[in-house]
Amino acid sequence: MKHQIEAIVLASDEPISLQKLRDLLDHKLSSADIRSALTELQQHYQTRGINFVAVAGGWQFRTAPAHAALVQRLWQVKAPRLSRSALETLAIIAYRQPITRAEIEALRGVSVSSQMLATLQERGWIKLLGRKDVPGRPHLYGTTKQFLIDFSLNELNDLPDSSQLLDDHETTNNANITSTATMATQQNLRSTHGQQ
Repeated sequence: MKHQIEAIVLASDEPISLQKLRDLLDHKLSSADIRSALTELQQHYQTRGINFVAVAGGWQFRTAPAHAALVQRLWQVKAPRLSRSALETLAIIAYRQPITRAEIEALRGVSVSSQMLATLQERGWIKLLGRKDVPGRPHLYGTTKQFLIDFSLNELNDLPDSSQLLDDHETTNNANITSTATMATQQNLRSTHGQQ
């Protein structure tokens, strides 16, 4: 069974959930048996050049962080850098979702350009979740499954604790909040770049 799971996860281009594994294995095995095999695979790959990791509610093989820079040279392509304001906006959306553009602007203290939001959407990190039930019915933004994958998060609860980023005086400390949130986002992005 471990070998079957290993083959399925290796062949997939996105994280494979426990339910998807059960479906592919024709429900022959219990969830407990599959979880046990997943844990064994995770331990087996822990000290190798690739790791077997839980990400975005599923399982995926990733390049071990120690070898990410080497593997990145294989492609010789640098990902376009995001501006500081785009990283701040992404961090605010991640921690405050669902959130409107006006609420993002209130936290940042400056306007948010449509182009910046479009860039984050093009990367697949944010999406429209709907509209807020207030006058004008503004769009609500939130993060996507691709955000979790790219930042090596299994779920949003894996983000650094927001109490480290926000306090009771957040309106007077906007610069510190967005700076700390941006640093956390940059650190996650740097540690996962080249790990796929």
